[in-house]
Formats: sequence, C-alpha cells, structure tokens
Amino acid sequence: MDRIVIILGGLARELILDTDDLTALDALAVAAQAGGASGLVSLLEMARLIGEAADDAGAVVPALDRVQEASGLWRMADLVAACFAVSRASYASRQDAQAARSAINARAETTYQQAGVYGPEAIEWLVSLAGIAALHLSRTAAERAPAVLVETGLSLPSTLLAYDLYADAGRAGELVDRNRIATALVMPVAFEAVAP
Repeated sequence: MDRIVIILGGLARELILDTDDLTALDALAVAAQAGGASGLVSLLEMARLIGEAADDAGAVVPALDRVQEASGLWRMADLVAACFAVSRASYASRQDAQAARSAINARAETTYQQAGVYGPEAIEWLVSLAGIAALHLSRTAAERAPAVLVETGLSLPSTLLAYDLYADAGRAGELVDRNRIATALVMPVAFEAVAP
C-alpha cells in the first residue's frame, strides 16, 4: 500500500495546484499508511481527490496511464481517479465523449478482474462508480455536436477556416489543437472539426 500512496502523492503534486487540497491529500496519505480497511478507504479517497481536484481534469487520465504499476490496489485507485476526472473533463465533440466512455469501460473491466480480492462490496462500489461515469459520458455525448471531416482542396489559414465554419475566427486555435497542426497558417486540405 505504501507504494501506491507514494504514486498517488506524486500524481497529486503534478496535477493539483490548490494548497488546501494538497493538505487534505497529505492527511489522507498518513491515514492510508495505517493499513487495513480504513487505510484502503483513505487510499481511495486520495484517488478521488486527485480526480476531483486536479487543475486540468483532462490531464488526469494521461498522467494515470504513465504509471507503471499493475497491482489490484493500483487498478482500483486508478479507476477511482479516472472516473472522477472524466466526469469533470470537457469534450468538444460527440466522438470525444464516446472515446472517453469506451476508455473508462475498458479500464473498469481490467480493474474488476483484479479487485475481487477486496470483496464483493468493493466490486459493487467500483461497478456503481464506473457506471455513473459512463452514464455521464453518454449524456455528454448525446449533447455534443459530432466531429466531421472537412476537405477544402486547398491549404488555407486556420483563422479563415474557423470564420468560414463558425463565423468566429477566434476558434482557429481549436482547429489547430484538434488536428495537432504545427503551423496555424497552413492547415491541411482535409482536417477534423466539430460540426457547426
């Protein structure tokens, strides 16, 4: 359990900027090191706090994915943090929210297989948590516009394309970020955009 506490502490320092949240996390870390059932609850509370209090909720899942740990205890903490983070993150298109839902479902399936040693109550709680996150993502997907492929036949500046698509040249950065373009002045002839 100590190794997981250290991992979560490192992630918290990377993702959380609020000093009150970091202080609360430190108190939970001390309680988690006591072990037993109360230590497990404190460990999962640490994971919840990371997903809930991260400055950028969209950065939590990529940070979790970088961790090289495969224990059942880590999988549980990982799922808890991910569920809270994806519920707070914003999704520009329907496909983005659907991809996040698929990722949470896959993460949950892996966790259920390893978390059985912590008893049926733990599995039931994890299933409920992942189900709520998936339901939230489904609702978000239903509310978002789809991403579409735009073909221009000619390389144009992102500001012109944003104005043509959305009547708002200020959304050019969104097109550049979504397509991971190195230069905003010359967009590819085919690119992805959120439907207007």
